[in-house]
Amino acid sequence: MKKYAIVLTALMFVFALGCGSSNPQGRLKIEGNVTLNGKPVSNGSIQFEPGGNQTERTQSGGVITDGRYSVDAAHGLVPGEYKVRISVMEEVAGSRVDDPDPMKAKVEFRDVAPPAFGSASTQKVTVTAGRENQFDFNM
Repeated sequence: MKKYAIVLTALMFVFALGCGSSNPQGRLKIEGNVTLNGKPVSNGSIQFEPGGNQTERTQSGGVITDGRYSVDAAHGLVPGEYKVRISVMEEVAGSRVDDPDPMKAKVEFRDVAPPAFGSASTQKVTVTAGRENQFDFNM
């Protein structure tokens, strides 16, 4: 009987470990749309940096493709206020040099996001538990 009690206790312990939260910080999914001059951003990135008086400080971000970004809950943000930075890379006209030798091939890019969204961002969002956290940006 004692042997069964030990096995049952061990199984309950393993079951309890399996039922633990895979998201202990309570991160939330974030998503949205990004446009530049009324057109979806074809290729860019978005970064959320902690702000305010957050006790749990997280940051995250993702790739913008075809005007859309999405960060799943496992990589998302805990509730709080965040500063947003967006980067939209565009090839500099005439900078491409094609060459069979990859060491000689090159192309230059520049960030075309307005400073108020990029390098000198003034954009802020508040991530809230219990609601859809969709943040759209029109630059």
